[in-house]
Amino acid sequence: MSSVTKAIPYQEPKEKQKSKKDAYSVVNYIILSAFSLIALVPFFILVIVSLKTRSDFMKHPLSLPSTLNFQNYVTVFTRSSIVRSFLNSAVITAGSLVLELFVGTLASYAITKMNFKRAGFFAALFLIPMIFPVQTITIPVYVIYKNLGLLNSYIGMIIIYAAIGIPMVVFMMTSFMKTIPFQISESAKIDGASHFVIYARLIMPLMKPVISTLTVICGLTAWNDFYLPQIMLTKTTLKTLPLKIYDFFGQYTSDWTLICTCIVYVIVPIIILYCFLQRNIIDGVAAGAVKG
Repeated sequence: MSSVTKAIPYQEPKEKQKSKKDAYSVVNYIILSAFSLIALVPFFILVIVSLKTRSDFMKHPLSLPSTLNFQNYVTVFTRSSIVRSFLNSAVITAGSLVLELFVGTLASYAITKMNFKRAGFFAALFLIPMIFPVQTITIPVYVIYKNLGLLNSYIGMIIIYAAIGIPMVVFMMTSFMKTIPFQISESAKIDGASHFVIYARLIMPLMKPVISTLTVICGLTAWNDFYLPQIMLTKTTLKTLPLKIYDFFGQYTSDWTLICTCIVYVIVPIIILYCFLQRNIIDGVAAGAVKG
């Protein structure tokens, strides 16, 4: 009788596998750290220029400041009524976020948890506006706002930013809500809970990570936008923070130290918001990568 021996595949020792895994991790960390530093270079340059005097910037634009000049922050704060602009941006951003998250989450709940015909068709309708840039609707929106008296008003800006953000909210919320077991809402219905109770007490607490992610994404759209406020807000008292940056551009020359200082005022609140929501944002992105 001939005996057939099977070849046993070679397996590396566990210690060697662990050392290889550690080496890959170190290489990944180095590469990611390098890309992070490259991404932060513009921010560092911005801060450096904001701490220079105008003459120092003209002599050495990208070098470290010879002396730290915090007078630029005082000048921008006093000359540009930046507190009023900050309040304008905060009201418009917060109002649009509340409206688009409320409407978008309700629409997503209806599409995913309420059984009705053509739910997918209505979900696709919400996504159609994402195809068209806002510049394509500027003229008709301006004419409509002028006839309705919504120019130079908070409510007008809140409505238009909410309309821009709702498709993104529906797109992300529907993908997350589909991962929630259908039995949760069904058991609540058997216990006599209405749809709004299920939405508010069962579904929304599970949506904190994606809500935090959407808060930053949609909030950035309203907070950093220059195009729409420039067209829709002509009153000086209603100018937002991005419009204040434009005030420091002159016809023939511009003071870049003050411009960079004003930009720092614009981006710092978003950085603070991200730091507070960082954990939920990372959870939301990770969950989307696994579930979506």
